[in-house]
Amino acid sequence: MMKAQVEEGPGAVTLTVCGRLADGWVDELDKCWRDARTSHTGPIAVDLRCVTFIDAAGQALLRRMYGDGATFLADGLLTREVVTQVTGGSK
Repeated sequence: MMKAQVEEGPGAVTLTVCGRLADGWVDELDKCWRDARTSHTGPIAVDLRCVTFIDAAGQALLRRMYGDGATFLADGLLTREVVTQVTGGSK
């Protein structure tokens, strides 16, 4: 199960993701990402601190999101390593 929530703050938008980023939930996050990009022109941060698992499709989506300008908040060994791989070591 995965939950995604869009939060608007001063000058930025945060897409908070919780749970497993795997299987059909990857498509759900992709839809949330596209909706957020359509609704907001500023930077979008993706908060992955509550994500417990990311499969290969989830990693591919994160790469696309990074290519589209997303920044990531990560905590824990798994998510920090995935973010490092996705961003090439950039923060």
